[in-house]
Amino acid sequence: MEQTDVRVSAFTTDYTYRADKFTLKIRFVSPLFPDDLDVMSCPVCYTEYEVIPDKNFPEDFSVSIAMDEDFCYNEERAWVVGGVIPMKGYEAAYFTRGRNMVCSDTSDCVAPDWGDVYLAAQECWLISDSGINLYLSEGKREYLRKDYERLYLLGVNTSAKGYFMTAFDDKVSVFYFGEWLKGYFFCNGKTILDALDFSVLRHDEILAHCDAFDRKLKEDCEAVGKDYYDLACASVRQCVGAHKLVQNAAGELLFLSKENNSNGCIGTVDVSYPSMPFFLLYNPELVNAMMCGIYAFAHMAVWKYDFAPHDLGTYPWCAGQVYGTAYREDKYCCGMFSTGVSPRTNQMLYIRPAESDVYDKNCQMPVEECGNMLIMTAAVIQAGADKTLAKRNFPLMKKWVKYLIKYGPKPENQLCTDDFAGHLANNVNLSIKALVGIESFSLICRALGKQALADEYEGKARAFAEQFKKSAGDGIMPLAYGQTDTFSVKYNILFDKLFGFDLIGQDVCERETAYYIQKSNRYGVPLDTRESYTKADWIVWAAALTDDKEKAEALYLPVVRYLRESPSRFPFGDWYYTGRGDIVHFINRSVVGGIFAPLLKASGIMRVK
Repeated sequence: MEQTDVRVSAFTTDYTYRADKFTLKIRFVSPLFPDDLDVMSCPVCYTEYEVIPDKNFPEDFSVSIAMDEDFCYNEERAWVVGGVIPMKGYEAAYFTRGRNMVCSDTSDCVAPDWGDVYLAAQECWLISDSGINLYLSEGKREYLRKDYERLYLLGVNTSAKGYFMTAFDDKVSVFYFGEWLKGYFFCNGKTILDALDFSVLRHDEILAHCDAFDRKLKEDCEAVGKDYYDLACASVRQCVGAHKLVQNAAGELLFLSKENNSNGCIGTVDVSYPSMPFFLLYNPELVNAMMCGIYAFAHMAVWKYDFAPHDLGTYPWCAGQVYGTAYREDKYCCGMFSTGVSPRTNQMLYIRPAESDVYDKNCQMPVEECGNMLIMTAAVIQAGADKTLAKRNFPLMKKWVKYLIKYGPKPENQLCTDDFAGHLANNVNLSIKALVGIESFSLICRALGKQALADEYEGKARAFAEQFKKSAGDGIMPLAYGQTDTFSVKYNILFDKLFGFDLIGQDVCERETAYYIQKSNRYGVPLDTRESYTKADWIVWAAALTDDKEKAEALYLPVVRYLRESPSRFPFGDWYYTGRGDIVHFINRSVVGGIFAPLLKASGIMRVK
C-alpha cells in the first residue's frame, strides 16, 4: 500500500493508505487525558480503521493485527505463555513471559519483561508461525501452535469500520518506600479485563474528548504563532506517557516520571520542573503528585542535607535517591549499586540511618533542586491546586529558601539540571533560579496566610535582584560571573515573568532573546557557548520570555524544523545538535511538557493578583 497522508494531533496519529481496490484509514489513539485520571491511567489504546472500497471490492474480507512475542521480553528471547478470553461481544488474547519477575529490572532503556500484553478484537487467536502463515496465505483462522515456533497474538475484524484495542497489565507498577502499588486505574480492585470493558463502554465518549481537546488546543496554539500547534502535538502524549500514576495507602496521588534515556531515575525533580507548564494548564494536581514523594524522602534520616533531593530511586523503585551516591573505600559504601551489568534492582537506601553517609555532596544539585521545588510549589498554588502539601512541608521549604539566600547569589562549583555540560561555578542561570525560588517562597507564604514572612522574603528577593543586576552587568548576561564573550539561555527567568514580579525586567528579557536569535543555528540556539547542542524545552521556555510574537516564533520555529528534518528518527529527543539536527541523547522524556510554556504564559493563570 502507498501511504498518502499522515496527521498528528494531541492524542492521535492518522494515516491514509491507498491500495488496489480500496483506501485504508488508520488512527492510533492514546487517550492520555490529564483531566480524566481514570482514562489517563487505563493502559488501553485504540487502533481505529476504516476500509473505503472501490466498486469491485470483494464482500468477504478481514482486517487484522498481529503482535509478535517480542512484546513480552527485553531483547533476549524467553519462554512465553498466553491464551484467549471470551468477553462480552469481543475476544481478548494475551501473552506473557512464563517466568514473570515483577519490577525486576531498573535499567534505563529497557522493555518490560514482566506483565501481560493484550490484543482485543472481534476474534482473537494465540498462534505460532504456522498459524500466521496459514492465515496470510489462505485466510484460515485456526488454533495452530507448534513447539519452538514464535508466538503471536492475532486479532481479526470483518467489518469495514471498527477498532482494535491493545493493552498492557504490568500487575505491579511501583515500589514506593515499602508499598507495592498498582496503577491508579486498578487501585479499587479493578482488573485488566475491567480496563478493556471500560474502554469499550466509553469508546465514543473518549474519541469525542480527543477531538474536543484537540480543537481547543489548535485554537489556543494559533494565537501563539505559526506552526506552534505542530510542536504541541509532538509533545502531549510523550510528556504524559513518561509518567506512572499511582496512589499510596495514605490516599496521596503520585505522578512519577521515568528519566528516560538518561539514568532511569524515578520522580526526578529537575525533570518535573521543565515539564510542569503542560500540567499547570490541564491538571495542576498532577504537579503536586510529582512533588509528594520528594517531600516525603526529604524528611527521611538518610537525607541529612539542608537542600532538596534530586530523585526517589530508579524506576520503578522509589527506594531512596540514587543520584550522587558516594564511592568510598569502606565497608559501609553502597555507591556501586547504581552501575554495572543489567538487569539490576535498587538497594533500600531510604531505610538507612544518617550515619550511613550515603551521598557525595559534590555530586548533588543543591541550588537547582531547592529552586525547582519552591518554584513548582508556588506555581501549583497559583494554578489553584490544593495547598495541603505546601502546608505540611512548610518547614522544609523554609530551610531550602535559606539555603538559596546563602548560596544563590554566587553558586559554588556544582551541577545544574544541564548536568551533561559538567560542573560550573558562579553559574548565572543558576543564580536566577535561586532568585526566583526566593520570590516563590514569598508567594507561598502569602498564599498560606503568613503575611509577615511573605513581606520579608519578597524584600529579600528584591535585594537579591538588585545585587544580581549589578553583578550580571548591562549587556548580555554571561554563562558565569566574571566571564566575557559567553552566554547561556536564561530559561530560569520564566517564572519571575509569569508570576508578575518582573524583578529581572522585561528589558533584560527582550535583550537576551534578541541575542539568542542572533546566535541561533538552523535548528535553534545552542544551550550556551560551550557546545553547539541545545535543549528543546529550554528554547521554548526562552520563547515565552519575549512579548514580541515575531521574536518568539524566531526562537521556536527552528525546533519545529528540527522535528521535521532530524535524521534521528526517534520520539521527540530534547537534547540535540543545533547545526546538524541529530540527537545527542535523551528520548521519550517528560520534559517536552515545557513546550507548553507560551500557552501557560498566554493563560495568565500564574500571575499574582
